[in-house]
Amino acid sequence: MDSIKNKIIQIPNYFLPSALFFILISSAATNVLIILSVIVSIILCIKNKHIVWLLENKTFFICIILYLAFCVSSLYSLAQPDQVFEVLKKYIKFLYIPFLIYYVRTFDNKDIIIKFFIAGCSIVLFFSYLKYFSIFEFQLFYDILEKLNLADVKEKIIINRTAVFQHYIIQGIVLSFYSFMCLYLGVKKQNIIYYIYSGLAFFNVLFMNDSRTAYILVFCLLLLSLFFILKNVKFIIGFLLIFIVLIFSQFSDNLIDRFKVLNTDINYIAKDNYNSSLGLRFLWAKVGIDNLKNKPFFGHGAGSFKITSENYYKKNNISSYGKYITNNPHNEFISISSQLGLFGLMLYLGFILSLYINNKHNILAIGTIFTIIISSIFNSAFYDNMLGLFLAAIICLIHKNNYKV
Repeated sequence: MDSIKNKIIQIPNYFLPSALFFILISSAATNVLIILSVIVSIILCIKNKHIVWLLENKTFFICIILYLAFCVSSLYSLAQPDQVFEVLKKYIKFLYIPFLIYYVRTFDNKDIIIKFFIAGCSIVLFFSYLKYFSIFEFQLFYDILEKLNLADVKEKIIINRTAVFQHYIIQGIVLSFYSFMCLYLGVKKQNIIYYIYSGLAFFNVLFMNDSRTAYILVFCLLLLSLFFILKNVKFIIGFLLIFIVLIFSQFSDNLIDRFKVLNTDINYIAKDNYNSSLGLRFLWAKVGIDNLKNKPFFGHGAGSFKITSENYYKKNNISSYGKYITNNPHNEFISISSQLGLFGLMLYLGFILSLYINNKHNILAIGTIFTIIISSIFNSAFYDNMLGLFLAAIICLIHKNNYKV
């Protein structure tokens, strides 16, 4: 009886590890498990009377103030109540962060979280190779999931050659960090399996995935790894030689094609045609700069980007602007500064800076901060559901982390 009771008591210990296991497999499971982790953490925090401890930590304090700023800005927002509520739901991840870190601190389960994360990503990585090389027909699998109402598989997952369960951008970013972490663990544990996982993920992201954000991230993490993790000159030279061979092989065709598209996008922008990935981001950046000029201190309020973008298009006589209207400018700095002005932007920069100051001697933490910054430049990192949850979860792993090379 005591054995069963102990097992039941241990169940919350596996909420966050399971959430990271499912990060590339199931959005629903990840959301539920993250929320359960937060609820357990809140209960324990109140029970142990550690609320003051949360407020005394600068990183936690900034997270709480940033979310409160979104709440207060709803009082003067240009957006409709439903749009405001939607944005408040998106950015509640800032409130998750202190409680998820407290969760990890309480259960002391970083090792379990990392094992579950590696296991889940490894499964998706294996499926990704099966899909890319047409070893398994995933269309049939997707049809079964939809008929059973187990998943609503999006078009960009179906038509993409490597994305399995999540959007290819999310999968690319997560696997980039997975590759970095596996290399880190390979060096730390002297385990060749982690080196293999790291290499397979790196190859998958750079030569098979379509996400240019992931290309930039995986390359930056590679440079970080070469100089601060590997350290062995012979190993670095060997790795670079292999990388050069791959770049000049047929495996780089997809990478080259994606950068050709980038050049095409630039030509379109020069002709005032913004109907491309780069073009949209360029246009939304212009909207964001205009928003900051108009209301520099406290912004236009939560959920306002959709309205301010439409006003900008009308004011500047941009034709067929309907498809350009969005609440997601795919840049977290633009998103937050438009809604909360310089006050919100400084809070967000302060949040990133506090993570660096608290963990600047931890190479895994630096990789996490790289991931946050690059994700924030090319995507609205915390506005996005799965990307935001992923970043909130990995921040827990590096906060006062015990893992050191």
